[in-house]
Amino acid sequence: MIKGCTMKAVNLIGPKKLEVNEVEKPASVGKAAIIRVTSCGICGSDLHYWEAGIGMNGLPGLVMGHEFAGVIEDTGGRQDMKSGDRVTAIPINPCGECSACRKGLVQMCLNGMKRPTVGQNSPGAYAEYVSIRSDMVRKLPDSINDLEAAMIEPAAVCLHAVRRAGMKAGDKVLVVGGGTIGLMSAAWARINGASRIFTAEVNKTRAATAEKLHDADEIVDGKDPKMGSKIKKATSGGVDIAIDASASESGINSALTALKPGGTLVLAGISLMPQPLMTLAMTVKELTVKGSFGYQIEDFDLATDFIARKVLNVGKYISRTIGLTEVQRAFEILHSGTSGDVKIIIRPGPGKEGGKA
Repeated sequence: MIKGCTMKAVNLIGPKKLEVNEVEKPASVGKAAIIRVTSCGICGSDLHYWEAGIGMNGLPGLVMGHEFAGVIEDTGGRQDMKSGDRVTAIPINPCGECSACRKGLVQMCLNGMKRPTVGQNSPGAYAEYVSIRSDMVRKLPDSINDLEAAMIEPAAVCLHAVRRAGMKAGDKVLVVGGGTIGLMSAAWARINGASRIFTAEVNKTRAATAEKLHDADEIVDGKDPKMGSKIKKATSGGVDIAIDASASESGINSALTALKPGGTLVLAGISLMPQPLMTLAMTVKELTVKGSFGYQIEDFDLATDFIARKVLNVGKYISRTIGLTEVQRAFEILHSGTSGDVKIIIRPGPGKEGGKA
């Protein structure tokens, strides 16, 4: 290996085990852009990979990280950008040819699982540099700082869920789950004109954090078996829309109870296991149940615009920043269930060890 062509990166080497290594820096190839990473968020899906010790391809060694921003070093042929521009990127790799892609549903590309995807089955941004197809790179407005830029990707996930719900001004909304996705889904619901927002959370620490962030009008106990009935009573018939970000059986069923007849449930959380759900509630109330997976490109660009104009304040969700050597400990804390962190941002560059947002 040629001296000077290496970088530091965090590899997933086994179940619940991350290790900082010196690895080969990505090289300029074709239309691949090279970005020097300045910030990268830890996502809930990263925790699933960490628990299993393998990436989407079933192999160890993955460098995770798909919520990132940085400075472009090689534009990969993009004529509208130059080296030194501050950028982020849409971390997907759609084929552009399948039936889903032709409909604009790039997040559901039929060939997606077989193609290299940053931070999922190919090297991501838990590193000093990352390579990604250049057409997915987006130049950052000056009004978005590096930390906020790492929040664009999860903000797009939440925006897509709210758009899937078909929310209207005046709607009453329940969001199940007080993590990053649940909190920002509530924030988007507010932006979209929701008149009353409930957030359900089972973890007391998370519930207390949600209370302080003020995205919802009321934080309710997700462990309460009568939660759905209580919300139904408080709203004189139920909420118009429920967004589940918990992927839990109890959370989804509580949402089904809380919905009014003709209401809409959006499933934004992901569970890998079959779940028993109250299909009777779906039937007798003629509920609409929709899945929400990732986001479309327009969601990502729209989220960027709202953050740039300070309509959506993503900075308040950033708990702290860490360096590469602190990533393993951060995962252990997040996995403990006692952490008050909402979003931890990794700053891979020299001298970036620790700190607050």
